[in-house]
Amino acid sequence: MPSTTRRFTILVAAAAFAAMSAFLVWAFLQAGTLGMYRWGYRTPVLALCAAGIAPLVVALASIALMRGKAYTIVSMMSIAVSILSLLVAIGVSAYVFSNAYGPVASPARPTLVDPARGFPLRRAGDGSPTLRVALSSDPHYGREASNAEARSAILRLSQAEHEAGRLDAFFDLGDTTEMGMEAEDWKDAIEGITRDAPTLPFVALLGNHDALIGGRARWRAAFAAGSGPGGAPAGGLSASSWRMDSGPVHFIALDLLWGPEGFGKRERAWLARQLEEIPAEDFIVVMSHCFFYSSGYIDEGTGKAWYDHEEMLREVAPLIAGKADLVVSGHNHYMEWLEADGTAWAVAGAFGGKPDPVPSYRSPRSVWFSQGVFGRLVLELRPEGLSCEFQDQAGKPLFQKTLPRR
Repeated sequence: MPSTTRRFTILVAAAAFAAMSAFLVWAFLQAGTLGMYRWGYRTPVLALCAAGIAPLVVALASIALMRGKAYTIVSMMSIAVSILSLLVAIGVSAYVFSNAYGPVASPARPTLVDPARGFPLRRAGDGSPTLRVALSSDPHYGREASNAEARSAILRLSQAEHEAGRLDAFFDLGDTTEMGMEAEDWKDAIEGITRDAPTLPFVALLGNHDALIGGRARWRAAFAAGSGPGGAPAGGLSASSWRMDSGPVHFIALDLLWGPEGFGKRERAWLARQLEEIPAEDFIVVMSHCFFYSSGYIDEGTGKAWYDHEEMLREVAPLIAGKADLVVSGHNHYMEWLEADGTAWAVAGAFGGKPDPVPSYRSPRSVWFSQGVFGRLVLELRPEGLSCEFQDQAGKPLFQKTLPRR
């Protein structure tokens, strides 16, 4: 009898450990999970690790006792802990998978642009070729603290300008939703975008909140516009990492959610190749969700510094600085213009997400900064160069800088 109990104790403990391990391996293979862990959001992960390891610890303790009343008690405890852990693993997996891979959130889709095709240049009033696009980030649909009125105002303004022939596309730089695996958040986002901007050509990047946990599948269903596998455009690395050419203006999107996690040799080689292929006299606009330079604050919950991102500046910025004319990011919920190393760096995280606090740190690279104001960054190709203008949600100019032609 003791040997049968011992085998059953080990079997149940091993099953619980295997189930939890399988879920955690899957989770860390998803975009953004490693970044989430590294940036201080460790409690849920560590709790699941403990739930997976506890059955093995208790099982080994019961085996060490070998016999007697204590052995029987600890064995029963071990079986109970193992069953509980197994139920937690199954429950968490079922909840995450049923959300991340469940029914389509909404049959509607924004008017998406295939980055491989881009959009053609228009003719300005003086006959010169032109384009005009708007960029903003972090609307956080599905979060009560987000400002729905502001994000609708930004989209409706952009839609009206597109209808008037004055705006060619809108770029959403990520964190469209609060919780990427939740169908309800995506339903809110998709239906909100299609309601406020039904014909506005729309381009989206993947944000760290969009990727939570297994959320990339939801993001692809909503925004992937390429003709390749998984919605990747021709020549791109993925559905959210690509190059788009519009005359002398070239947009490069990078998958940088929390930081440079996952930005390896393949990604570096691809980026270097894109930068080398673009004529030196053309404009290069690099876009990512995660910021490089930024003013910011120390997060109270994690103790992490949400400003001048050390890893991004050390590992990725040297590949771009002096080659790209402009780098635009979100992640921090501010609007800011910074200049460093021969490149302009902009933060445009003002698409309706709850504003971040007044900064305790002002980046020495900062030229202009805005906190608590919602808006967008408008880029326009002009004869003198690429005009970059921050505007509030009503279209009122806040700051303007023109990047000259080379």
